[in-house]
Amino acid sequence: MAMVKPVFTIGPSADAVAIRMEVFVKEQHVVNEMDEFDPASWSLVLYLDGAAMGTGRIYKVDPATYQVGRVAVLKPYRHQGVGTYIMKFLQRKAIELGANALLLHAQVDKIGFYSSLGYVIDGDGEVFYEENIPHVHMKKTIVKKNRYNRKR
Repeated sequence: MAMVKPVFTIGPSADAVAIRMEVFVKEQHVVNEMDEFDPASWSLVLYLDGAAMGTGRIYKVDPATYQVGRVAVLKPYRHQGVGTYIMKFLQRKAIELGANALLLHAQVDKIGFYSSLGYVIDGDGEVFYEENIPHVHMKKTIVKKNRYNRKR
């Protein structure tokens, strides 16, 4: 039976860096992949039977808001739900850390993916460019379930 394992580190692990270099630098021609947020970010690598499949990170914007970023899935694992799992693990970690909102910069061709996970375009929806790739701001408000707001 296949074993999927999420591994979080503070700052990107060697596997996270390798995935980001493959996806963002080699495939998308990003020049400045590593940034000032990396050292303090919670970085996730998702493994299948010990093989790294994808990565993502979160970092604190304010005590209740975390920024999601650098979500990348290696080619052999795309279109199999890996990105969805990465996003769910990142959200779970952000909730553990006290988040009630998640922000992200979505590549325009990935808006549908993030929308399917409950993100909405934030603000006026203006397109902006990071590394010559069009993006939009998206946000997800987290509704925490507790014993007082369960449906009766």
